[in-house]
Amino acid sequence: MNSDWREYEPLALYTTLKVGGVARYLTTVTTVSAVAQMVTRAQALALPFVTIGGGSNLLISDNGYPGLVIVMAIAGMSEVVRGDQVLVTAGAGMVFDELVATTVRRGYWGLENLSHIPGTVGATPIQNVGAYGVEVADLIESVTVYDTETGVEGVLQTDQCAFGYRTSRFKTVTPQRLIITSVTFRLTKNDRPQVGYADLAQRFAGIVPESPTVVRDAVIAIRSAKFPDWHTVGTAGSFFKNPIVSREVAHELQRRYPELPCYPHGTSQIKCSLGYILDKICGLRGFGDGRVRLYEAQALVLVAERGATATNIADFAVFVAQQVYEKTGIVIEREVQTL
Repeated sequence: MNSDWREYEPLALYTTLKVGGVARYLTTVTTVSAVAQMVTRAQALALPFVTIGGGSNLLISDNGYPGLVIVMAIAGMSEVVRGDQVLVTAGAGMVFDELVATTVRRGYWGLENLSHIPGTVGATPIQNVGAYGVEVADLIESVTVYDTETGVEGVLQTDQCAFGYRTSRFKTVTPQRLIITSVTFRLTKNDRPQVGYADLAQRFAGIVPESPTVVRDAVIAIRSAKFPDWHTVGTAGSFFKNPIVSREVAHELQRRYPELPCYPHGTSQIKCSLGYILDKICGLRGFGDGRVRLYEAQALVLVAERGATATNIADFAVFVAQQVYEKTGIVIEREVQTL
């Protein structure tokens, strides 16, 4: 077998949930040519293959993966300034928060609300990562991809990515076919604070942040109070999506639970706070089963202690979803992807 392929590599080492079986083969790529080479080798051997980044939104089965796991590590960052606009391109393997910190330090507005989110740059378009009123879809200029079927690298503009709430074409239309190699973000030098989201609005009441650094610092403080440290415990951040429901369903829920936070989503739908539902309606904040629980400070967050398995997590997630359905009639979806 290829000398740069490691055999029977424990995949728990490659995710923030810290669970999962072994990969039959695993390799790390730092260039686009290496991506092409690894994919071609796997295809020649009729091996299934999958690409992962920082593993911060991934639940890997206890059975592991029977083919080749390609760990994306293409780094590097460049920028093009066009007046007040700055186009920043980052390699898919760059740590996303390092990108955010760098752009904020340079005084560029745009990414500051997305501070302190684990994972790599290449994962952000797949999930259309978002926080505190901002999604990466709002900021992405283009995504560069390697097409594993044609062997060609190409560029997709924002309107070709089918972005939606925590989804994109990379997740639904062409999963695993298109490997993201870099992402270009459209930022600005002009003051553009986005502090309308509840937590930020409260912190900046009557104050206009003078720099993206101020907003980043506030976001980090808020997230640190709500989310556990993924370096010390197993977690993937928000495990479930906030449910999107019809206006009729939302109104009925708010009739029963008047304090349930709900927000317009598009022209005809409503996004409801699952954190509130799990905490106040289901009483599950801090509730656990064995080595898996919902976090004490934020019910949307699932925490796996040392010794937990992927099966433990999956079973607990099913239990949580059943509780939500019994209390509200809502079918919730996982934000975390399963391998």
